[in-house]
Amino acid sequence: MNIYVLVALILILGFILGRILRKLRLTEILAYILSGIIIGQVLNFSAPEQFNVIITGTTLALVAYIIGLSFSFTFLKRMGKQMVIILIVQVLITFIATWGFVYLLTRDLPLSIILGSLAPATAPAGTIAVLRDLRAKGTLTDITMALVGLDDALVIVIYSVGMLWAKTLLGGEASISFSFTYPLWQIFGGLGLGGAIGIAIAYFTKKIHLTSDHIFVVSLAVAILCWGLAEMIGVSAILACMALGTAVINLNVQIGTRSNELIDNIMTPVFVLFFAAIGMALDFSFFHLMWPLIIMYSVGRSIGKIAGCSLGGILSKSEPKIKKYLGLAMLDQAGVAIGLAFLAAQALSGYELGGTIITLMATTTVVHGLLSPPLIQYAVKKAGEANI
Repeated sequence: MNIYVLVALILILGFILGRILRKLRLTEILAYILSGIIIGQVLNFSAPEQFNVIITGTTLALVAYIIGLSFSFTFLKRMGKQMVIILIVQVLITFIATWGFVYLLTRDLPLSIILGSLAPATAPAGTIAVLRDLRAKGTLTDITMALVGLDDALVIVIYSVGMLWAKTLLGGEASISFSFTYPLWQIFGGLGLGGAIGIAIAYFTKKIHLTSDHIFVVSLAVAILCWGLAEMIGVSAILACMALGTAVINLNVQIGTRSNELIDNIMTPVFVLFFAAIGMALDFSFFHLMWPLIIMYSVGRSIGKIAGCSLGGILSKSEPKIKKYLGLAMLDQAGVAIGLAFLAAQALSGYELGGTIITLMATTTVVHGLLSPPLIQYAVKKAGEANI
């Protein structure tokens, strides 16, 4: 199908379905995914691979940059300790719960360890899109926005250790040095790259006068550049773009604030294309092949997220709404989990469980992508932070 016609069809169908779901008091994100399912599965249209790559990278770059722009020194001083406690507790509990549920079903310890290590990753794009759709503001919204980006860093660490453990159990060669250097390079390389670009941009924008149009162009360019460079050198692109936003908002608050406002103006069509691309790529044929494992993984992950956020909220002495609803707002599964699943499959190419891991992560990302938007919506509304 002609790419221009396809883009127009996605935008029009997403808009129409979004209006319908809005009247039903449901988030429009479901409408965007549904439009992709209709175009891809019903009408049998497909998008070029490069289209999906560009849309996905651009969307995640902008979302991570926006998250970083929320990390002002004031915010970090107010929420930092609470955020760190909840982050660590929910990641560890999610890992343990998912590991336990998968092991109960499969009795396969290496598989359980790897799936448990991938489970804590939360999708920033899907979560931020729902919060934006609801015009959410408040403590729950702030801490959710912070955690959906930060938990990727811990997931990278847990995955590296889990892979070392799994390969040892399987009798394969496990590189201890790689298990230490990989997460360090991913995390600190990403933070260093984003921080360096952010410092340069903050300095540059202080020296010259920029109109709103100029700020808009520069903001888009540096976010996408940061994402691309991160992929080229093999560091965490999400952390790099978050560090970029954090550097900009703290070193040039005027540019950072205006940048956030301008980028927000284009995020609706970007989200329509992003979630439609996900909908078009869905393959429901895997569900009947491994539904018991899908259910056990999803249940374990959901229990871990909800219990972990609740316990983290208790330990950090957070507000009651954080303890009650944060877990529901953190259920969307991140694409980083699929990326790490591909790495796991490559590392375990001589074992059967490599293919199982990729199939399961792709399938459960679909499940959480469909179910999490209404749950996030429920959590935000019950917390009294929705403004629609």
